[in-house]
Amino acid sequence: MATLSSPRGVTAVRIPGRSAASSMIDGDFALATKTGIAPISPTTQSLVDRVSHAVRRAILEGRLRPGETLSISDLATDLGVSHSPVREALQRLSGQGLVILRPARTAIVAPLELEDLREIYRLREVIEADAAGRAAPALTEEDFAVLKRALAAMSELEVDSDEFWNSHNTFHAALMAPVMTPRLERIITELWHAGERYLRIVYIETDVLFTRSPEQRHRPLLEAARTRNAAKMRKAVAAHLQSNEREIVKSLTESSADRPAG
Repeated sequence: MATLSSPRGVTAVRIPGRSAASSMIDGDFALATKTGIAPISPTTQSLVDRVSHAVRRAILEGRLRPGETLSISDLATDLGVSHSPVREALQRLSGQGLVILRPARTAIVAPLELEDLREIYRLREVIEADAAGRAAPALTEEDFAVLKRALAAMSELEVDSDEFWNSHNTFHAALMAPVMTPRLERIITELWHAGERYLRIVYIETDVLFTRSPEQRHRPLLEAARTRNAAKMRKAVAAHLQSNEREIVKSLTESSADRPAG
């Protein structure tokens, strides 16, 4: 997921996954590496940014599984970089709640835990409902244009694509645009990063998506925003997040219960 750009600048669950050592397809190349991550190619991004993106994507896509050990040495070898950017990238991902740092130059992919999910949604409800409520009376036509474009994109894009999730986050950010500050952006982005794994798993690996489409889930938020009524906006955001949390918890719990231990 790309860094958020706001309109005014300002208990454990097991999931299926391939072995990290298995072959994977990255672009047009079939690769087999110790960590399952392809070497990074030159871009204008910083080396730490590129390493962070590669590891983060592998975690979100399930190629690096919850609880799996990450070796700095193996990651550096597979990505074709030195240990230093890998170490910095893991520290960054630790701050996003995706990895847990360990001694001896290792880390583990953060486990998926229902209590962690519940905490993410409790915090999102407190922060996002308040911010969207305060923002509602000040939403502009430009903000509504962003909301409509993001909603249309979510309806057209594949849910397992980065573009879909970028549009999803753009939509939620636009609801808070008039009150977005650097601190709010930083806090809410961290919560989105921490919760994205759970959302992707439910959208991609369960049938929740087919009960209500992303457009159906987010249309009520756009309609509430159109009223520019703070109370209605807070209520709509709270209902949206509470509904998502219930469905994610139910789906992950049922999925874990149906899967044989081993």
